[in-house]
Amino acid sequence: MTGISELVLEVSDLDAARRFYRDLLGFEETLYGEGREGRYWYLVGDSARLGLWTPQVGLAGGRGGAHVHFAFHVADGEIDALMERLGCSDTEVEVEGPIQLGPGRAVYLTDPDGNVVEFWSQDMSEYAAGARAGGGPGTFRPRG
Repeated sequence: MTGISELVLEVSDLDAARRFYRDLLGFEETLYGEGREGRYWYLVGDSARLGLWTPQVGLAGGRGGAHVHFAFHVADGEIDALMERLGCSDTEVEVEGPIQLGPGRAVYLTDPDGNVVEFWSQDMSEYAAGARAGGGPGTFRPRG
């Protein structure tokens, strides 16, 4: 793993959260893909993003409830090794994936407290660079 690439916060007051992260902290707000209204993304450093939205249900919309969702960047081969370890483990864990997610693959695990840990092979530094360069369909791009 090379670090956290994504952190998603499900918030009860989306406007207040946006004002905090965008206006107070100065995070760069971006769009991500089409059909994702009500979700706001912020570039954090060179290779990470922060997502904000209200609690939703389902993999495409979030998991709903009070929890944190964060993602680690891993090499594509590490996803296969993770799946093998999970298959050999006696510990029960909720697993979704691996799924194809853009040019990378992702596996979602739910920890005992309901937090979602994602392992994603997409390098977010490409998204951050694309956003700052104007982006394109299906990538981050500046809002406005």
